[in-house]
Amino acid sequence: MTLDDARIRDLLRFDDEEGVLSFYVGLTPDRAADPQPTAPLELRSRLKELKADLEARDPEVARAVSSRIDAIQPELDRLIDPHAHGRGRALFVGVSSGEVETVSLQIPFADRVVHHDGAYVRPLVAAHDEGRAAGILNVTRETARVLSWSVGEVEEVGSSRFEVEDDVMARGKSAPVAKHAGYSGTGRQDRDDFEARIDDNLHRFVRDVVGDLQQVIEERGWDRVVVAGNAKLRDEVAQMVRDADTRGTRVLVADDTFETEAPHVVAERVWPLLRSVHRQREADLVDEAIERGLGGHGAAVGLRKVCEALNEGRVMHLLYVSDLEVEGYRSSEDTLHPRVEGVAAASEQLEMHREPLFVERMIEKAVATGALVTPVDDEAAGPLQVHEGVGALLRW
Repeated sequence: MTLDDARIRDLLRFDDEEGVLSFYVGLTPDRAADPQPTAPLELRSRLKELKADLEARDPEVARAVSSRIDAIQPELDRLIDPHAHGRGRALFVGVSSGEVETVSLQIPFADRVVHHDGAYVRPLVAAHDEGRAAGILNVTRETARVLSWSVGEVEEVGSSRFEVEDDVMARGKSAPVAKHAGYSGTGRQDRDDFEARIDDNLHRFVRDVVGDLQQVIEERGWDRVVVAGNAKLRDEVAQMVRDADTRGTRVLVADDTFETEAPHVVAERVWPLLRSVHRQREADLVDEAIERGLGGHGAAVGLRKVCEALNEGRVMHLLYVSDLEVEGYRSSEDTLHPRVEGVAAASEQLEMHREPLFVERMIEKAVATGALVTPVDDEAAGPLQVHEGVGALLRW
């Protein structure tokens, strides 16, 4: 399925008076093929931990959750079915209402079970960010093929075939041929000229392909393009794509060819290459947000400044440490505030409500205004921790 902003927005609004259960599982091919699947064991272990935690904190909620889990056993069985579609699967269930929502993607999730006031969407936000659309160009001496990769799935965008111009073929056929080993005529020169004309035709074909690709990159907003195909051509083509005006699109070279492979095979083989540059992108975004934010040039860092920008619809790209847990306040005018202070504290018209899922509300507001959202993991998150774990690139 396609995971887009609208789907994430809908799930962010999914709540329940007794909370929402969010289940995530990942079924990689080796895990799905295991004769003794570990997914059911992992799920049972996570459920046991959740029940024990809820029992210690709120026995009444624990009983309601346990009852709901018993009632949704068929949905849980489908969630971990190794033959069902999707390497990454998510299930959301309202404890009181029994309302169910599901998501199935070709990007695996880490196994987890969460009970919150609303749906826990951060793994989906991460998948949406890592799974953003990318292009694939496969070039050989015979064909060019363009494909689009998105959230682990591939579709063909278009293809073209290299055809030698008629006048070149006609001249090639009329070229003299050597009659014997000692022949000193122009046959070899003519053949060399013919091959040179073929190469000229091929390079014009490749230039046209790159020109068409440049337009597709702009239309689809790809920030990564994988170039594959003929070993002698792909490096040259990759450089041509880099030299084109593609607004900073990262060009990756695959030591592979996808001339005839089925889309699902291509998706499997390009995923490690696409994922290999994701952490560097996170680090670059963090560095840019901090440098520009501290300099006051089109960025913000820290909860207060980022929330102010979110409330004003100025955020272009929200960044947050992936495991960030903070509470804040949501006003009666749907504005977000990490603390009740300043104008918000002095206002008699504003009502402030405690918001335990504050990061989710920040994500919701960013998505609602068309901003990109990137959860930052591992070493890349280090510099952001100093600034309360959040930053943003701004529209103005």
